[in-house]
Amino acid sequence: MNIHGLIDKVALGLGAKFMPKYFRDSIHSQGFAEHLQDVSLVLPEITGEGDYELSAGTLVGELQAAFRLAQWKGKSCSSIIYHHGASEIPFDYGFRRIFSLKRGNIPLNLFLVRAPFHGSMKEFQQGIRTLANFVAMLAVSVRLIEQLVQYNKMHSTGQVLVAGTSLGGFITNLHHIHFNSADFYTPLLAGTAMDDVFLNSIYSRAVAKHAIENSAAIGPVLNFEEEFKAGEDSNVFPLLARFDQIIRYELQKASYGSRPVVTISRGHTTGALSYKHLRRHIIKFLPDNKGIIS
Repeated sequence: MNIHGLIDKVALGLGAKFMPKYFRDSIHSQGFAEHLQDVSLVLPEITGEGDYELSAGTLVGELQAAFRLAQWKGKSCSSIIYHHGASEIPFDYGFRRIFSLKRGNIPLNLFLVRAPFHGSMKEFQQGIRTLANFVAMLAVSVRLIEQLVQYNKMHSTGQVLVAGTSLGGFITNLHHIHFNSADFYTPLLAGTAMDDVFLNSIYSRAVAKHAIENSAAIGPVLNFEEEFKAGEDSNVFPLLARFDQIIRYELQKASYGSRPVVTISRGHTTGALSYKHLRRHIIKFLPDNKGIIS
């Protein structure tokens, strides 16, 4: 194991030691499609740049989510809708470093989605106690992204790209599978076999023992390889890290079928910190990316 994999192992080991386990209270959940169908939310009126809170009805009750219009450059500009990673609190930590808005060098409309259970670490720890909560969280984010895609299609003539890192990358792929309404998708450090993360990678240390022992209940809920392969995928541009110990490279690369995958020589932790690589990968697919400092 090289230094990138070792950093993943140490970072996950420390986190798993002190964090309450995933799915510790229940491993029972309806499938993702059923959760998605049940989500009800209304996009608040967007009056300018800033944060917008909202409530969503779900199969597990009312959940709180949010989004930020971080930058609006105009109706003729393309838009990026970005989703953060799991337990990324504050939820804009990676976003602010990927896009470096203080430089004023990105002539794009930028949106950031905050998933349910990401208002605080305590909230996150409570949220992951059941598989149903976790899947409802995914469904709310996917539905919210769809609302933002439609908002952009109504209010701008530019193209729309959905991106996300780790958890956000899986959510990016789920939006592609169930809506495919954006022009481009750039899932970062994520694949379509989400079950492998919790059951087989080193991230399984963060999962309750009884959940691992009952993997047959989790696998079908968190694996969407077949759904991805059944759809049209020419607008999906994945990026994976070769030494990733959480999003296992060979398995997740295969989960994209014949779709080309950009590979960086990093692990999960060091890949998520490679902000320049991530920024370049996201913006290079947009036609109006000229003048953006890499």
